[in-house]
Amino acid sequence: MDTLTHALSGALLARGTARPGQRLPPSRRMLAFAIGAAFPDLDYLLFLLHPLEFLNWHRGPTHSLVLLPLWAWLLAVCLARMLGGRWRDFFWPCALGILAHIAGDVITIYGTKLFFPLSDRAFALGWSFDVNPYLAFLTAAGFVATLAWRPAPAAAATLAAIVVFLFSASILREQALRVARDHARASGLEPATVYALPQPLSPSHWSLIVAHEGGYRTAYLDLLGRQPAAIPPDASPLRRMAAGYRPPDALQWVDHSPFGEEPSLAREAWEQPQLASFRRFATLPALYRIDRDDGVLCVWFTDLRHALPGLPPSFRHGACRADPAADWRAYRLRYFSENDRQPL
Repeated sequence: MDTLTHALSGALLARGTARPGQRLPPSRRMLAFAIGAAFPDLDYLLFLLHPLEFLNWHRGPTHSLVLLPLWAWLLAVCLARMLGGRWRDFFWPCALGILAHIAGDVITIYGTKLFFPLSDRAFALGWSFDVNPYLAFLTAAGFVATLAWRPAPAAAATLAAIVVFLFSASILREQALRVARDHARASGLEPATVYALPQPLSPSHWSLIVAHEGGYRTAYLDLLGRQPAAIPPDASPLRRMAAGYRPPDALQWVDHSPFGEEPSLAREAWEQPQLASFRRFATLPALYRIDRDDGVLCVWFTDLRHALPGLPPSFRHGACRADPAADWRAYRLRYFSENDRQPL
């Protein structure tokens, strides 16, 4: 989830668990919960320093259950020095806030390394896109309700609404997976691994991926069966994206190859040491495109988990060289751009 929703979830938890006689004043306790719930996203700063290494370190150390006591203690000490009081009084609000953040990220598709550094495994339930306006609304409305009504019942009702929403998302995911499995069976692509990934605009929108021996086949599904409306050439990015989802009986399946029509060249670029971090990150890696501009050759790859209809994929990393005798250099294409290269 986004950082603001995380912070609101911490404030909501603080309001819902407030009891008479607690050591911290309500305002400081709520601040500790909110800061704790926002804290794990501090790892976004790594993107400014090293966008490639960020891919693997994001949702790692700061999102770890193993390291949670350390982060809660550090936050508690800082808050005690800034606001006054004992660090022990801030520890549990900070710890519970961090725990709420971790729970909010596990439901997405990115992957959260819950047991770092003991394990590098990333857990992802895949029930929600990373930014979910519905969960953000429920959390914000619940927080406002705790201010206008009795906090504990309002927080409990909000939690129940979020659980119902996520349970519904899990059911929709199973329905989307069934569509992908049926396509794999009907197309003779078995054995195959199928994926149904939540999308940002609607709980009924899913990205379907069939990973088979020859590569991948993808489609964008609208479980409500709505036919996409025609859009003008100057349509906004959101309208273009919304138009990409189709009903189960009118899906447009697209084939993707790990190395495309020039497999030797693409494999050479893919295996460059500079792209080792991207290889560790990409669960469903595929060739994005090959550019030959102004004498510079660039081979770009993406992770199909993070592709949206009508928009450039979020993560596009590759290797470029000026001539066959030159060394490869690692680059990324900046978010939402077509050709804006950033050296890594």
